[in-house]
Amino acid sequence: MSKDIEKGQNNDYTNKDDPKKDVADDSDLKKDPPADEEPAEDAPLKGKEAGMENDSGAATSEKTKEGAKGLGEWLSKSRVKWWIAILVAIVLVTVVLVGTLLAVEVDDYDVPDHSIRLVKLWPTPNKPRNIINFVHGSLPVEGRVWPELTRELDQLLIRYAPSVNRSKKVQECYGHTPPEANHVCKFDIRPLMRECSKSMNYGYDEGKPCIFLEFNNITDWIPEPYTSRELETYVEVSDRTAVNNMVYLDCQGDSIVDQENIGRIQYTPDRGFPTKFFPYKKQREYMSPIVGIRFTKPAIGVAISVTCKLWAKNVNHTDEAIPSGQISFNLLVD
Repeated sequence: MSKDIEKGQNNDYTNKDDPKKDVADDSDLKKDPPADEEPAEDAPLKGKEAGMENDSGAATSEKTKEGAKGLGEWLSKSRVKWWIAILVAIVLVTVVLVGTLLAVEVDDYDVPDHSIRLVKLWPTPNKPRNIINFVHGSLPVEGRVWPELTRELDQLLIRYAPSVNRSKKVQECYGHTPPEANHVCKFDIRPLMRECSKSMNYGYDEGKPCIFLEFNNITDWIPEPYTSRELETYVEVSDRTAVNNMVYLDCQGDSIVDQENIGRIQYTPDRGFPTKFFPYKKQREYMSPIVGIRFTKPAIGVAISVTCKLWAKNVNHTDEAIPSGQISFNLLVD
């Protein structure tokens, strides 16, 4: 048994001291390279590709430098600088104009008219420009807008139709005679229809439109009319008899140009609102008086600014007044 142990120990020493065997083991490891290691033959190809990429990159950078240099030289020319300055100026002016127009448009929408006025307009002007605009004529293309305006006038006048049965508290008030107690005066629209009637399309197809001013129902308001002599200190009075017992109405163009373009105005049935229709006391049968103004020859294709004022001693014409005795609008007949 001791002999076997000695043999084993001798074998161990023999293996440790045998260098050939170790070399053989190392050679076995070198025979099989790792799977992810590339063959040595591809290395030259990689070098060539890298060189080509470097060459192309250098060429591209040189072209870029040449292009930038050429662009810089082109931009440095005085003529080019002038054109650039002009284009920039045009862009800036355009931006400023568009911004201004948008600001004006926003202002029109943001500032509604809350004034309490003695009269209201028919037809209602379009917001925000406060304009009555239409194309006159009877052709289908021309008659797209004005029929809508005349329908508004129909809706107003239907309340005054003679065929409507009236209460016994509605009476005929001849001349300037006021109604009896607990009664109201009847407003007869037949004189109004002589100049502004439905059968004539209220003049819209001919470009001679009628616009109605209806007196607002302001409770317990009683006018204090001027005499003709008193009124002449403020406005030109064409008919002195029309001033007596009347809230006088006068419509004018706002500027000299508007006054030239507005043409002649006809007032119907009267040049104002008779005092016999006042005061309004919330009577159910009350009929508000109406004045029709007909523009007999307004300029075509031109916006005309118009202001109508009521004249009485207790009427204020400022917009801040409550109620205000003036109303403005724009008229454009195309």
